[in-house]
Amino acid sequence: MGDKIYVVGHKNPDSDSICSALAYANLKRILGEDAIACRLGPLNDETKFVLKRFNLENPLLLKDARSQLLDIEIDHANKIKEDSTLKEAWSEMLGASNRSLCVMNDKDDLIGIISTSNLAMTRLMLPEEIEYLMKSATLDSISRTVNGKIILEPAQMELSGKVFIITLINIECFENDLHGSICIMSDGILKQRQLIECGARCLIITCGQDVDESVLRLAKESGCAILQTDWDTMKVAKVINEAFPIKPIMTTHAMTFNENEFVDDVAKKMMNTRFRSYPVLNDEGKIVGAVSRYHLQNYRRKKFILVDHSARNQAINNIEDADIQEIIDHHHIGNIETDHPIYYRNQRCGCTATIVSQLYQENGVKPDEQMSGILLSAIISDTLHFKSATTTELDKKSAEWLAELAHIDIETYAVEMLSASVALKDATASQILNRDLKSYDIGKYHLGIGQTNYHNIEDLQAILPEFRKNLEKELQDKKLDLLVMMFTHVMAEGTMFVYAGPLSYIMSSLISTQFDETSGYDHDIISRKQQLMPKLSSILKNM
Repeated sequence: MGDKIYVVGHKNPDSDSICSALAYANLKRILGEDAIACRLGPLNDETKFVLKRFNLENPLLLKDARSQLLDIEIDHANKIKEDSTLKEAWSEMLGASNRSLCVMNDKDDLIGIISTSNLAMTRLMLPEEIEYLMKSATLDSISRTVNGKIILEPAQMELSGKVFIITLINIECFENDLHGSICIMSDGILKQRQLIECGARCLIITCGQDVDESVLRLAKESGCAILQTDWDTMKVAKVINEAFPIKPIMTTHAMTFNENEFVDDVAKKMMNTRFRSYPVLNDEGKIVGAVSRYHLQNYRRKKFILVDHSARNQAINNIEDADIQEIIDHHHIGNIETDHPIYYRNQRCGCTATIVSQLYQENGVKPDEQMSGILLSAIISDTLHFKSATTTELDKKSAEWLAELAHIDIETYAVEMLSASVALKDATASQILNRDLKSYDIGKYHLGIGQTNYHNIEDLQAILPEFRKNLEKELQDKKLDLLVMMFTHVMAEGTMFVYAGPLSYIMSSLISTQFDETSGYDHDIISRKQQLMPKLSSILKNM
């Protein structure tokens, strides 16, 4: 896995979450760390506008913090061709750390597995079973097995699988068994001719002995192959029955894993099997390694830096299985826990991007035009062009510094960017609600608060009937006590509220104007974090 660090914002990402992740990952890379920015969901229209404006690709989509096989150290896959001999498999196995060989076809596709059990099984086979396997041996495989040289190769060679070591002068007593056999011998022109005449299909001449021309002529006429080796007869005899290809003895339909599978899921599957090692494939079906139980017990977790959040319900799934390195945030301190000290940067300001811009300055790094542009965009977005109650002087100073680096006029760009986030007509009611929905737990109560911008009140009124219906459905699906949607004017001229749930009645004491039991308006409230949540929290804690 190396030291790759994933920099991620919260679920239902907004511009601050995405831009801060991109910019902070960029800073980390400049400082020599292998950081990659990620997102936990689709981008909203405003963020799409920002990334397109500064010619940046979407961050990598990441849905789970658990380590995958591609993240951990696994073994190199020991490959062997399907036409390799048993002897060659033994040699490969002795050098394999995981005592397992991946059998590959000519297209380099995995077709089976050879384990030590597969190889050892041949030692216990009956002679008839070995003969059956030796029928599949080829002249080339026999030559490789006995370290031989092909002297004569017939057009075709059909073997019976029987192997004989010839020592007798008189072979009449077993000449009927010689048809299609492999015969091992050293010299003796007469014996060699007799064997050919009795139907032997392969002669292995040992001790480097030359083959007489008369024997070669007869062998050619009879379709008998001849091999020559410098090995002595006994050495050839020890290995000859390992000349057949491994394909018939391999394990087919072996269990494999995809490199994208999560480590804990793989461990559960392994519990039901007894293999020593398992092939790991990529999405194209090509083998990329081999994994054993050892790897699953001694792996490093994925490293994460969290930006713009510190609450578990807003974090990537299974964050408890990750190795959190840092948290950079401007919200309340959430409930994420770590098992070791980390760098935690939490400041009271209007935007996480403000903190990231500080980190650039503290490290003596000037962000380039792209990074300056997206950091500025995030500040404008999160502070609603500095009109939000969360805005601080630090946000304004950071924005001025970034605008100068990005060569941008803040006033002109703010109107252009914020207008890009008000597309209500082209989105479904569910998309509008969930594009920036945050969940909160206050005591025994469960709340959801979404927020988006609007420009024309006519566009907002057009979607309200369908939006109200969907709000009730989402309330039930999410099992919430209160679900609130804030439609905030793009130039921070107030917020319209639509809400549902058993706790809807408390909204009347929070907003200045109530239209009916499920909607209202407030000219001053534009911040979910600094204005709405503190009031809600105070009321609910006293209930």
